[in-house]
Amino acid sequence: MAERRRFAGRPEKTAHKLSSKIILEAALSIARNEGVEAISFRRLSQDLKVTAMAVSYHVGGRHKMLTDLVALAFRGLVGDHIEEKPEANLRRLLSDYCHRALQYSSLVRAMLVDPSLMSSDIKALTQEIRENTRRLNNGDEGDVLLNLLVDYTHGFVFAAAAAPREQSPADEEFLRSLDWVLAKAAP
Repeated sequence: MAERRRFAGRPEKTAHKLSSKIILEAALSIARNEGVEAISFRRLSQDLKVTAMAVSYHVGGRHKMLTDLVALAFRGLVGDHIEEKPEANLRRLLSDYCHRALQYSSLVRAMLVDPSLMSSDIKALTQEIRENTRRLNNGDEGDVLLNLLVDYTHGFVFAAAAAPREQSPADEEFLRSLDWVLAKAAP
């Protein structure tokens, strides 16, 4: 049987269809397990057995890909479950965000370095936290409580992500401290 020669140019058709969804899911897995720094078009092309040009064609540039990854990772954070008490809303919102941010801490870090990566869900979450801190703290116009809660949550996420698995702080520690702050902030 004659050996098929591979020519430069258009790659052979593969058995699977490549899409931005497939690429983003592969990139999200890399971000979760190895960090954003490990994501490259070359790496994705090798993992998906396609060309780097095909990856670029489907996801655009690196900035667009990272923006789409943040949107995918943090989709649906706010939801429509609203409690009457603002402290209950804040606890749920921050707990849900913390849980997701622990999975994607490298995306959180990238988003904090470049705020243009923030998705509409992250912006909606921030607005929901703002509204609830203002309800809880009699109008906190300076967003002091908002900033404290967001900074505490990110600090916990980065400490947990950096710690060896056996020494990583538990979610219960986050919630215990969050409950303490919310109790002190309530009138």
